Amino acid sequence: MNKITREGSSFEITHYPWEDSGVHPKTIITIGYDDEGYNVHYVSYETELRAVETQHNSDVYKDSCMEIYMAFAEGDNHYMNVEVNPNGATYVSLSTCREESVKIDPKEIDTLGAKTQIFDDRWEIDYKIPKEFLEKYFPTYKHGKGAKLRGNFYKCGDATNHPHWGCFADITWEEPDFHRPEFFAEFELV
Repeated sequence: MNKITREGSSFEITHYPWEDSGVHPKTIITIGYDDEGYNVHYVSYETELRAVETQHNSDVYKDSCMEIYMAFAEGDNHYMNVEVNPNGATYVSLSTCREESVKIDPKEIDTLGAKTQIFDDRWEIDYKIPKEFLEKYFPTYKHGKGAKLRGNFYKCGDATNHPHWGCFADITWEEPDFHRPEFFAEFELV
């Protein structure tokens, strides 16, 4: 079981299970928690960025994109995916699978406060998933030490010059598909 500490635990995206361009930018997510929710920090050493989308709930996965899919409540099949591009355009939905997905209102997405920074050698994302946000969508959610979560972290760029689909926990599937909760890793807050 992977451990998430209050200060933050880092996880690297190392699996690229599908045929792609062969360009796999080093990408690391650091996720920690406090009394107010989860602090998420992503860094990707991707220098040739695609950043077309500017609106929330747009097709950010076609751009350079970093994503988290997480089932926040034990025994609940729902998971939330948060996808962010270099412009800070954010897609958030609640799902049980690809075919059963409900987008979150863009005004609520603003409460995550996604901020991006672009440097010469990398780009970064910071946002917070508030505890109240999770309690609304996962009524049985328990916050704090000992809580168990399931999820995966992703790096993609479907329409970039170098298309790629990377994940933290490996996925065994014929074609690129991040909506595969059966391959989610297990996490515990410590």
